[in-house]
Amino acid sequence: MNFVQKTCLGLLLLLVGCGSTNTTGSSSAPSDSIPSLLGIFITPKNARLHSGESLSYQGTAGYNDGASTDVTQLLSWTSSDPSLATIGSNTGLARAAALSAVIPVRTTNISGFNSGYGEVTPLTVVPAVGTLQELASGGAPFQIAAGPDGNLWASDLASVRLLKIGADGTVSEFKAGLTDSALGLCAGPDGNLWFVEGSGRIGRITPNGTVTEFSAGLSPGASPAAICSGPDGNLWFTDVTLDHIGRITPSGLISEFSTGVTAGAQPQAICSGPDGNIWFTESSGNRIGRITTAGQVSEFSSGITAGAFPLGITAGPDGNLWFTEAGGHRIGRITPAGSVTELSSGITAGSSPNGICAGLDGNLWFTEQVGNRIARITTAGAVTEFAAGLTANAQPTGICSGPGSNLWFCETGQGKIGVIVP
Repeated sequence: MNFVQKTCLGLLLLLVGCGSTNTTGSSSAPSDSIPSLLGIFITPKNARLHSGESLSYQGTAGYNDGASTDVTQLLSWTSSDPSLATIGSNTGLARAAALSAVIPVRTTNISGFNSGYGEVTPLTVVPAVGTLQELASGGAPFQIAAGPDGNLWASDLASVRLLKIGADGTVSEFKAGLTDSALGLCAGPDGNLWFVEGSGRIGRITPNGTVTEFSAGLSPGASPAAICSGPDGNLWFTDVTLDHIGRITPSGLISEFSTGVTAGAQPQAICSGPDGNIWFTESSGNRIGRITTAGQVSEFSSGITAGAFPLGITAGPDGNLWFTEAGGHRIGRITPAGSVTELSSGITAGSSPNGICAGLDGNLWFTEQVGNRIARITTAGAVTEFAAGLTANAQPTGICSGPGSNLWFCETGQGKIGVIVP
């Protein structure tokens, strides 16, 4: 007896093409009129639950004629680690256990089967939103980025080294080949990590730790501050001293652009925008800048309050650019067309927002360096601040999304790497 017949006769499930009764005495329909089962499919897949939350899984039987049937209550449901999440044996209702540690990220496998048909999908269980954990790194970690190797990488203002942070929280350091302390860093299109040194070099480090530095093409006195991967397959960086925007190819060829950047603007953070351009902040110029991959610069100041001191910038999930105002204690949003909105409600006065990034939860997350908090802002502008678990005078600076869909950040004042659950 095949699975379809078992389902019809043994489980009394009404399926397309079966479950009807012949009352005319005529011969039964040919067996090939019964749709063939393609499989049983579980949804959602690769889900994530916070402690105490529940999630309903669904099992769907799919057939070769395009029909489908909900078989959730006919499956045998199991969790490979009930200490992380339990699931009703025939309901598909999963419930996450209480967790306190953010890392390592913990996963259980949810299975739903009947007569050998079914699927297995991972379920990640995390603590409550805002739960924070700190990792000792020493020094003064400054900026952090997700690397192409699945690890986090951070720069250190107090030492000539780069930090690599594994998903399990293990911190290691790389010093060989570095001339000066790194500042901004990012994953490159070539599978390596790229960084800038304020003393006038662009660096590249392979996943195994081999460093190459580039300076040819940089003007004397250049002070690169931040770097990002561009939409053209190159890396783009800011020069805070000479008011340049730079481009470096993966092979190390450097070009500088200054036309259109106001003298004394001090370009700081930089990121790729949703419009195929590169966007950057001008802290002293009190503007947001945009540069095309051809090198054409536009500056935007309308809507930015005097003394705002724009600092961090990132592309948001809503198609806009979001930036921090360290001097104005606000978060700014700028459309690709240049329209600026400033948001301050919910941000503690004097907090000095610094780094900002897009979270995998669909929100923006930023650090408050003076306020000593991590904060979340929705695309609608609603702000929530988190301070519990953060060491006093941590001075959080750079922040990025990382393993486990968590947010990872630097604590420059306390020599730590922090992790917070979104």
